Amino acid sequence: MKLKTILTVVLFSLSFIGFSQSNCATLKGCERKLCELNAKLATAKKAGNQNQIKGVEEAIAQTKKNCTTKTVNKDLDKKVKEKQQKVNERTADLNEAIKDKESKEKIDKKRKKLNEAKADLNKALAEQKAK
Repeated sequence: MKLKTILTVVLFSLSFIGFSQSNCATLKGCERKLCELNAKLATAKKAGNQNQIKGVEEAIAQTKKNCTTKTVNKDLDKKVKEKQQKVNERTADLNEAIKDKESKEKIDKKRKKLNEAKADLNKALAEQKAK
């Protein structure tokens, strides 16, 4: 019985290694998280990065042990909140640069950083919606 369980887990894990990141998008919750981690593991193994392999394997083990829908939702909510805070900071920086009449280059640089933060926020919101 133990051997059957072990083989099932191993085959299940190996099946995810074949998936690319885009295939993980069709999954939800803990399955998606494991799929993404397994894709990272495959990339790390391909690159021969032993430290990253060890870290990702540890993350996979923790995910298998502790992952629930509640924890996935909590992680996504936290990520969105962090990204929103970054957008708020970048907006304030840009507004202050405009108010202080900084150079056009500095204002453009701050505007670019704000747009990047907004893109990150939109990506996090899309992940949260797909949960």
